Amino acid sequence: MKKIRQFWKFLTRRFVLFLVYFVLPIVLGWFMYAIFSASLPRDLPIGLVDLDRTTASADVHFTINASPTMYVKQEYGSILEAKSDLATAKIYALVVIPHDFQKDIMLGSGAKLALYYNAQFVLVGKSLNSAFAQIVGTLNAKQSVAQNLIKDQDLQLALSKAMPIFSQIIPLYNASSNYAQFLLTLLLPCMLQILSAVAMIQLLRGTPHSFKSLFVRYIGNTMIFVWWGICMLLLLKNLGYEVRGSFGLLVIGLGVLLLGINGVVVFLQSLLGDIKKTIGVVAVYTAPSLAFAGVTYPQNSMNLFALLWSKCLPISSFMELYIQQANYGGSLGGALQILGEMSYFLIFFVLGSLIYYKKRAA
Repeated sequence: MKKIRQFWKFLTRRFVLFLVYFVLPIVLGWFMYAIFSASLPRDLPIGLVDLDRTTASADVHFTINASPTMYVKQEYGSILEAKSDLATAKIYALVVIPHDFQKDIMLGSGAKLALYYNAQFVLVGKSLNSAFAQIVGTLNAKQSVAQNLIKDQDLQLALSKAMPIFSQIIPLYNASSNYAQFLLTLLLPCMLQILSAVAMIQLLRGTPHSFKSLFVRYIGNTMIFVWWGICMLLLLKNLGYEVRGSFGLLVIGLGVLLLGINGVVVFLQSLLGDIKKTIGVVAVYTAPSLAFAGVTYPQNSMNLFALLWSKCLPISSFMELYIQQANYGGSLGGALQILGEMSYFLIFFVLGSLIYYKKRAA
């Protein structure tokens, strides 16, 4: 109890540490969840240019609005009228129904629908592209079934002729294509390592007078964020995200991740001897974690520099462990191999301690 009271007294004198330990993990975690809680992009506003004005074009309009992904926010007389709204993201895409659309359908000469969208919004663009392909597929099926029904007078036969090949697409992991699951399982660990690094920098503002003092700060900081990491894993599990492997191995991985990032901070501060410089270097080191962790962009497609940067980040190995255990329910041997790769980052604490010792001896 005495040590707990001393620790609390220590925190009350350092407001930044108090924020990092008790406020920011909750606030940032809630903020990230609130942003992605919708799971999938829905009701994205698009524009429509209907140059045909027939029952077929009206059916296109109806089918678009029936899609959960998009809806027609505004109709325009021409592409030129919609250009400014598309450029300013008032609408994310523009569907153009050309002249003679219904006539081309009836003649079977190949009617065309055009979709213009801003591919700069990668997630939005991918969602719109996929939804539009489904809409076109639905329209094609309806037309083909209608034509076959006239000939055969049998709905089942008309359906089989319209769609002779049925696809069976089975997602093995993240079956609902939940973007919240995809992003939160990466964003939260990245946030955790950055907060741990910030707290470690704050703890090193007063130069440790002994190895014991340095070690206590190092282990204490790690244990606090391991606790937050366990809370994170429980949250992800309660949200219904898969944890098919060992929860215990994930906790061990969290511990190694945090020991590694804290060790890097100790090494940099012992080497640079200046908190401001250490903050700058740590920011450059940890900030690109999201891009180089190997989740949003696969490691096997990275160039040499990007791959080396990815390998220099402990979060990359942890995400490999998380995916292996949570999604695949991987083997113990595979998990231990990843943990072994992560353990190399523990060397930084040893090096940092030696540098501190040498500087004190000098």
